[in-house]
Formats: sequence, C-alpha cells, structure tokens
Amino acid sequence: MKKTVFFWLYFVASIVLAIYFAVRIITNQMGRGPVSQVSRVSIISDGKDFDIEPVTIAIGITNGTNIKNIDTHQINNRVASVPGIKNAATRLLPNGALVIKIQQHNIAAQWSDGVKFYPLSLDGIKIDKPMENRDENTIVFRGIVPDNLKEIITNLAPIAEYIDYVTMVESRRWNIHTKNGTDIYLPEDEPNIAVNKIILLNQTHKILSREIEIIDMRDKSRILVKTNK
Repeated sequence: MKKTVFFWLYFVASIVLAIYFAVRIITNQMGRGPVSQVSRVSIISDGKDFDIEPVTIAIGITNGTNIKNIDTHQINNRVASVPGIKNAATRLLPNGALVIKIQQHNIAAQWSDGVKFYPLSLDGIKIDKPMENRDENTIVFRGIVPDNLKEIITNLAPIAEYIDYVTMVESRRWNIHTKNGTDIYLPEDEPNIAVNKIILLNQTHKILSREIEIIDMRDKSRILVKTNK
C-alpha cells in the first residue's frame, strides 16, 4: 500500500515538474517571462587598469533585453574590435546572465607618428588609442615596430629616462634619439653590446646628460663622438 502511495506521489510530482518546465520553455521561446530576459551583464578582464566604458558600448546590451534579440557571436566580434582588447569570449548562461571575458594586450611601450603616442603591446601590436602625451620613462618607437620588441625594451630599460625615441634606419639597424638631442648610431650586428657600453659610459661619465650631437657606435673598435661645439 505504501509503495502505491509513493508511486502516485512521484507520478504527480513528475507531471507537475514536466508541466512547469514545458511552460518555462514555451514562454522563453515566446519572449515572455524573467528567464527570457538578460538578468545581468558581467565583464571580466585579466587586466588591472581597465576602461570599461568602450566595452560596455560595444556590448550594447542592458538588463532586461530579450534573449531572442541577442547574438553572442556579434557581441563577441564587437568587443574584440575595441582598441586594447586582444581576445574576447561571450556566453549567455541559462540563468539569463550575459558574461563577457576579455583579454587585454600587454602594453610594453609606445609608438609615435611625431604628434601622438599609441600604446604598443609586447607582441608588437599598435593600439588605435592615441594620446597627446607620452607615458613617463616609456620607450617610444617611430617607424617600423621591431619583431624583438621585448628584448629591445629590456636592454634599453636602464637608460629609458634619457630616450626620446628609437627608430630603425634602412630596415637594418637602430638609432636612439635622446631627450638631450643626442643621436646614438647603433651597429647592425650585436646592438645590445653597444647599448651596454652606452649604459656603462653614462654611469661613469654621464654621457647622456652632456651636449653631444652624435655618438657613433657602428665601428666596434672605437666610439666616435661629435659635440655640438
């Protein structure tokens, strides 16, 4: 007798649940009911300094938006096109939450056209988000963006505060232009060794603070210096 009672209880409960979920599915497909709408929009970033406004505008979705009107693929493409965003992943969860995870570019330097300054990612990507002023003690490149960006930035770090910009000459070698107006001609081969010599000379003789027009490092056997006087 007890088995019969429990059987009917389970049977009735299953019917009620089936009707409940069927109604939920139908109302969602018709665009009605709370689950058919976006309950919240969450943006998760891997970076600390993050401007949320451009991403919010790109998403273009607010709480209460009908789920039927949402295309996660389109949202993802819009978010990924925001300057500074490297990758994006957009998901619409069963509870109505719209979650966007973004990966930002690792900004390591700046690129300049001589007027404005653009963030430059560690993988050599120029971010279309120009600024009027440069970041303090940040290496600035002009012209060609180097493939070995990380290596160059690391080598120049000890004298970054003296550098105005770095530029490639004839796609072969690099010149450093200092804030003091000195042009440093680096050799085509092993420029890192030449940079280390400049760092040592600056530590011992403050060479980057002097009124020097040119420091020519292209001849490995000697350093040629041309003063302004």
